[in-house]
Amino acid sequence: MKLVDRCSLKAQLLLIVLWTCTVILLLNGVLFAFYDLAQFRREKARELEVLGRLLTEHCVAPLVFQDAQAASEVLAGVRSIPAVQIAALYTADGRLFAWYLGGLPTTALPARLPTSGSDRETLRHVEPVHWEGQTQGYLYLQASLLGWQERMVRYASVGGSVILLSLGISMILVALLQRRITRPLDHLRRVARSVAETHDYSVRVPVEGPVEFRELAATFNEMLTRVQEHQAVLVAAKEAAEEMARLKSTFLANMNHEIRTPLAGILGYAQILEEELNDPMHREMAQVIKQSGQRLLDTLDALLYMSCLEAGTVRVRHQDLDVVAATRAVVDELAPLARDKKLELTVQSSEPALIACVDEGLWERLVKNLVHNAIKFTEAGSVTVLLEGDAETVQLQVADTGIGIPEELQSVIFEEFKQASSGLSRDYEGSGLGLTIVQRIVRMLNGQIYVESQPGIGSIFTVIIPRCRSDAAATRATTNGMSQQHQQA
Repeated sequence: MKLVDRCSLKAQLLLIVLWTCTVILLLNGVLFAFYDLAQFRREKARELEVLGRLLTEHCVAPLVFQDAQAASEVLAGVRSIPAVQIAALYTADGRLFAWYLGGLPTTALPARLPTSGSDRETLRHVEPVHWEGQTQGYLYLQASLLGWQERMVRYASVGGSVILLSLGISMILVALLQRRITRPLDHLRRVARSVAETHDYSVRVPVEGPVEFRELAATFNEMLTRVQEHQAVLVAAKEAAEEMARLKSTFLANMNHEIRTPLAGILGYAQILEEELNDPMHREMAQVIKQSGQRLLDTLDALLYMSCLEAGTVRVRHQDLDVVAATRAVVDELAPLARDKKLELTVQSSEPALIACVDEGLWERLVKNLVHNAIKFTEAGSVTVLLEGDAETVQLQVADTGIGIPEELQSVIFEEFKQASSGLSRDYEGSGLGLTIVQRIVRMLNGQIYVESQPGIGSIFTVIIPRCRSDAAATRATTNGMSQQHQQA
């Protein structure tokens, strides 16, 4: 069956027709053979019965007068019937009286009167001989059935010729009819292949052939029409999205320039005022201006970074990186924030150096966001950064003793503009994008991130990334992100 499945529809139709015709003809031949055998036996039985009645009339006198010679001459009259092998007379008590053997040896002659019946090769008939109401003896006739075998040989030769002729005619008819059946399927196949190769959904399949094929073609054409309509909608949506992305990029570029430049001036003069003013109240005002400006600048950076992540404008550059050294550099940059809040900020590593194939800028942004977030939400205690590695992965863990995250909010903290500290004081305010960016970066690095937290006790963020670049990462040309300049900002 597997071989048949590999054949074309035309070949399968031809094989089915040939097999069907052959089976039907062979079945008819076998049934005819059994029927003819039964008919042959019945005809031979009737012939022997008629022959027995005729012979018994001539065998009365030889039996009555015990004239064996005359009886033999009467029995010899069956020599004109080749099928009769034995003709014998038996006395009333079953003794052999006279006989005729049609070419058989004497040993084939039954010594005692047999019974009527038949086997595979012979047919036997016993006819009583009556005279004046009394049984004078019995006539035994035995005929051969081998003539049926010769008859079957002739039938087989004729039947074989009929089968070959029928198969030939069937092949011609199949060749004439299969085109009508397979032509609609050929059209459907060609159109489907053309659509798959060219993505041209304007082509259509001719609606022709039997009812089933017409329904199939109509359904396929309807599907192409709907796909074409959806494609037009998608093209329009894509063009609109591209235009919106262009406008968004232009807007963000302008906003970056128009906001960042005056912010730089505000932060610079706020720093000068903080250092030069002697009045504590005025100095506190300068500090508020500086903090607010810095918060605005951080929010601007986060928005730009998130926009680039969504636009997919950054290339992920995988390279061998000592994540321990890179992590310590980021933590050193954030150490002043921890000292201002009198927090203990430490970096621990299971090994002096851990080499992983990652993007340096993405790793630094990942660490910076997690550590900065931990410092922001911790009022007292410590922030601990732990690095561990095995043969396949590198694990980054940032633990703090901060306010913690309620269990019902742990599932939403990675969403955009969502904060576990919503409604709290401004000391905890931010853009709400830090953890969202972290999650995006983790996905870009083909890693996973987990959070464990208890309110009032603290939180532990765990990031696990592959130590070596996967095939999927190796073949990826671009991912969601921003340029290396933004990553270093």
